[in-house]
Amino acid sequence: MSYKNVLVTGGALRIGKDICLRMHQMGFNVICHYNKSETEAKKLKSELNKIRKNSCEIYCLDLNDHNQVKNLAKKIEDNFKTLDVLINNASSFFKTDLSKHENTDWDNLINSNLRGPFLLSRYCKNMLSKSRGSIINISDAMVNRGMKDYVIYSMAKAGLENLTKTLARELAPNVRVNAVAPGAILLPSDGSSQESELINEIPLNRIGTEKDISEAVIGLTKFSYVTGQILKIDGGRSLN
Repeated sequence: MSYKNVLVTGGALRIGKDICLRMHQMGFNVICHYNKSETEAKKLKSELNKIRKNSCEIYCLDLNDHNQVKNLAKKIEDNFKTLDVLINNASSFFKTDLSKHENTDWDNLINSNLRGPFLLSRYCKNMLSKSRGSIINISDAMVNRGMKDYVIYSMAKAGLENLTKTLARELAPNVRVNAVAPGAILLPSDGSSQESELINEIPLNRIGTEKDISEAVIGLTKFSYVTGQILKIDGGRSLN
């Protein structure tokens, strides 16, 4: 039996890990990218390969290093031959405002949230085209209304949504390109939000889970007549 291949960036932790687990359950071989989460990535690889032999491989790279991004695509082509789904999930997230930021903040936020997905889409284009595959970008449901104190992150995610729509045109009809935009799925790691305050803004009256996002991702891999769309998974919060 032949299995399809999926590349998930930032796949060792949180939402990325759940996407890897559920794509594996759907019968995909998982190629998991990580940067600093080596222990977690190795644990994921061991777990998935126990379920199905040689069904998961992990690769370490820094999305700030553009040569590494190109090399990752080459390794996938050399070792797997094909790629069916690219999921650009890796993301840096931290505060920057108009006056309080460093030049390195631009590199970290733009490269992980925008330039990395752009380059991976570029270098994986031929493999995805041959398989008539898809690209799924992970955006942010709040970015379209602006995020105070997160100006660079907001610009990067807004660019990612525009990249999604642009590539949907450019890569059609062979490659579908969509995005999932999570709302309050996990509390921000920087401690900037309180759960009770968030729930008051959400019509469905709960914080989302990683499963909510991975199910949306799985859906977009199946929806053969959907491209160029930003699917908000936010419990209705963006209605406010």
